[in-house]
Formats: sequence, structure tokens, C-alpha cells
Amino acid sequence: MIGRRTCAGVVAALGLFLAGTAEAQSVLRVAPETLSRILDPHFTTSFTTRDFGYLVFDTLFAVDNHFEPKPQMVERYALSDDKLTYTFVLRPGLKWHDGQPVTAADCVASIRRWASRDPMGQTLTKFTASLEATDDGTIKLVLKEPYGLVLDSLAKIGAPVPFMMPERIAKTPGNEQVKEIVGSGPYKFRADLHEPGVKIVLEKFADYRPRPEPPVWASGGKVAKIERIEMLGMPDAQTQVSALIKGEVDYLERVPADILELIDAKSGAKAEVVGDFGFQAIMRMNQLQPPFDNVKVRQAIAHAVDRSLYAAVVAGDPQFASACPAVFGCGMPYESREGVPAYDVTLAKAMLKEANVDFSKPIVMLHVANAPGIAALGNVTRQVLVDLGFKVDMQAMDFQTFATRRLNTKPASEGGWNIAHTTNTVPDQGNPLSNPFLVATGHPTAAWGWPTDPKTEELRFKFATADNMGTRKLLASEIQVRAYEQVLYVPLGQFTTPSAWRNNLQGVLKSPVMLLYNIEKK
Repeated sequence: MIGRRTCAGVVAALGLFLAGTAEAQSVLRVAPETLSRILDPHFTTSFTTRDFGYLVFDTLFAVDNHFEPKPQMVERYALSDDKLTYTFVLRPGLKWHDGQPVTAADCVASIRRWASRDPMGQTLTKFTASLEATDDGTIKLVLKEPYGLVLDSLAKIGAPVPFMMPERIAKTPGNEQVKEIVGSGPYKFRADLHEPGVKIVLEKFADYRPRPEPPVWASGGKVAKIERIEMLGMPDAQTQVSALIKGEVDYLERVPADILELIDAKSGAKAEVVGDFGFQAIMRMNQLQPPFDNVKVRQAIAHAVDRSLYAAVVAGDPQFASACPAVFGCGMPYESREGVPAYDVTLAKAMLKEANVDFSKPIVMLHVANAPGIAALGNVTRQVLVDLGFKVDMQAMDFQTFATRRLNTKPASEGGWNIAHTTNTVPDQGNPLSNPFLVATGHPTAAWGWPTDPKTEELRFKFATADNMGTRKLLASEIQVRAYEQVLYVPLGQFTTPSAWRNNLQGVLKSPVMLLYNIEKK
């Protein structure tokens, strides 16, 4: 017979167990590849910030897996017969996390701020005659001339995403970070629990009204099935996988192939590729500083690139990578093989000799050491440069430092840089207007690396004004040829990376970005 004290102890222990179980069921712990310290989704192209944004903020439109823009915050819209005036009517009952109603004025301010930071937004701005709120629920956009990619712009899936914010926040200049994180999405940010670089905490927003359609990519219903999400900073992939197997975290954004075997049938977890198009690996040369201000030098580097070497290391396993040279990505609507430089190291060395390159000055490479995929790219490029006769100063740093350092336009001797690598989701690279590395307007409006080429800009404008897909495909191919001639950047291949999650998770969405709503624990 169990005594009263023993019985009471059992009951108390059972209560604690049930409470712990309930807490575990209501919290989703996620380890992104890296954890951004910047939470302003218009300000940075960080994947973590983008994914955080999809939980906290919402968009007027969202794209599905056929690249079709679908209404999100918008209930209905109309286009005038002359194709110059768009009228957008917001869904009724939308609220900000501070309890205030979402208004058209909020959205107008948000569009303007996003457009100041995003290449596709900047193009939309060039075509815009006026953008105004005609009443609390209606937005009116008037164009200077017909532009067929208005909805595609507002439905852009990649960073910076055209997320909506309250007007008071959206009036923050685009070159300054917002001081307050308030959205209208399925989860709200807990500023009081935020530990920069360590933990981001979000909790379910009770007043969010998801759309009735099923979720497809970023479109459809965003249903918050878990009460709280914690995004956690962990130092390396091995630590992340260990934490997943122990049940300390529930979801990993990326698992390198070389440790994928740890997630076996006994681990209590599984791994799966959730974004079929994956990522494009990118080499970017700083065109403001020598030696890469010389197009002949850039062309020489492009001829020295053997994509098979990059494909072998970027994903850790050949089955997850290809030596795709297409600027707009393989498997994408604008895929092309035109203009790709032939791999020819002998030619590359001859071009460098002709350009009178000063090999005594080291090439400063920004090396992102805490992102395995990006780090692998730098290791290959270092050897490419050494084989060509360069000295390489490989400066290791974390991604957060890199995101700031790459904006430095000074000479390498004054804290600047010469060459760097990154990755971007293939859908973001997928057309001449969304691909940020094709903007060739120089400093300060082009992305880091700052290329200048009026011909590319002319072709991008023609693409924007083209009225049919056939013409756009021809122009996209011509833009790719020009991009390789000027070496605006070098696509190094295409790869996918598996995500991983505990077996008790259901509802993980297939998407080019990490979408954490719709997930539930069983």
C-alpha cells in the first residue's frame, strides 16, 4: 500500500511531467543555419530575417509553386482597361500585433520602404506615377506605362520580401533599421525575451485570420498550430544535429550531407529536401577596387572556374548539387546556357598577363566560416586564385560580420575587400528583375560588388516592358550573355540542402524558404 506522502509525491511528479509534456507540445524549437541579429526584413537579405519575417509579417500577395501571384492580405483587386491603374482592396478585419487595424496607408508606406531596398521594388517604382490610399481599405497604384510584373513584384518570395508594417514604422528610412517589430502575421515577436544572436521568441497571435486556401509555398492559409516558436543560435551543424537527436530542438534548417548519416532510423528524426530548386552558389568580385575593376581580370577568373569542383563540396554530396551555369537557375522559366565562358586555365593566365595584374598585392577574400556551404565555396576559390598566381588573404568571419563588412567600399588596405561568396535561393535569382546581382547601376544603388553597366540596365528595362513570355525569354538569354561578358557575378552551381525535424512534427511545408507555420506536434 502506498502512503499518503508517497502518493502525493507521485501525483506531484506526474503533474510536472504532464506540464512539461504540454509545454513541449506547444513550443517549436528551431535551429537556423545562422541566427541574424537584424530583425528588420526590409533592411537585410539574411535568410533568418526573411524566415522570421514570414512568421511576424504578411504580404499583399504571395507566390505559389507555379510562380503565380495569389492574393494574401488583399481580398480583391482590379486592373483598368488601359492597364495603368491597379486597385487593391484589403481583407476586412486585419489587425496589427498592437491591436490596431491594418489600413491602406500602412501598406502604401510599407511598399515604398520595401521598394527603396529591393531591386524588383526599384523597378516597380520607376513605372509608378502615383501610389496612394483612397480610403482605409483601398490602395490605388497608377503606372506611367503598362508593366506586367506588378503582382509578381508584390508577391516576391525572397529577401527583401515586401512585408507590410504599420505606417509609423514603415516611415523609417530604408537605410535605417526599424526600432520596433510589429506585424500582422500569425506570430508576434516577444521583444522582452529576445537575446540577440542567441534566441528569437515568437508567440501565436490570437487575432490573426488565415486565408481559407491551403498553403502552397508562401500563398494560402498561414495557420499557427503551435503556441510558441523559438529560433535558436547554435555554433555549428554538428551541435545542431546532436541537439535534434536528443530532442532539445525540433527542426533544423539545413543539414550538411557529411553528417546526414547521423539522422538514421534510431535518431527519432528524419531529413528531407523541402525546396526543390535549392540555392545558387555565387562568386562576387568588388568592381570598385583593383584588380577586379578591370573587366579582363574578371573574365579571366570566370574562365578559371571549374563548376564541378564547387558542386563537389558545396552540398557535401554530389546527389544534392549540379554544375549549373544558368544565371537564372536550372529548372526555372528563364534557364539558358548562352554565353557561359569555357573552362580554360591557360586562357585565364594569358588574359591576366595581358592585363598586367600586380600579383604582389594579396586578394582579400571575405570568408564566412560559420556557414558550411558558403565556406566551401571560398576554399575552392582560394585554390583557383593561387593556381593563377595570386596571393590570397582569406579573412574568416561569421555571417553577421560578413553582412556588414561586404558593404565597405574602401580599398582592401582600409577594411574593404576584393572577392566574396554567398548563396541565394534559386527563385530569387530566377528573373532579371528579382536577381539582385544583375543590378548594374554602380555604387550606391547596386548590391555589394557594385557593378556598372548601362547595357545591362537597358536590357533589364526592356525585359520589364515586354508584354509576352516569348520576348522575355529572349531578353533573359541576352541578359545572361551580357552578364557573363561583364562578369557581374559568377554562378558557381546549384544545390539543395536537406532540412531535418523530429518524427513527431507534421505539416512541414515544401517551399524555397523556411516556413514554420502550419507545423504541429503529435
